[in-house]
Amino acid sequence: MDWLEEILIECPQCGESFAIQIETAEEGTVGMIEDCAVCCRPAAVSITVKEGEVTCVTVEAS
Repeated sequence: MDWLEEILIECPQCGESFAIQIETAEEGTVGMIEDCAVCCRPAAVSITVKEGEVTCVTVEAS
């Protein structure tokens, strides 16, 4: 099984979408700061993984 999943998120500041990779080997919720690939401003990303799949993603301005 592949433990990396690529997902698209939308920057809360410029509205553009960009891809990030998520490790899905462990269940739980992880918070991280990702810089937008378009405008370079930071976004707070919260990702929940259950049974090897991303089940919830929230993105807020950081």
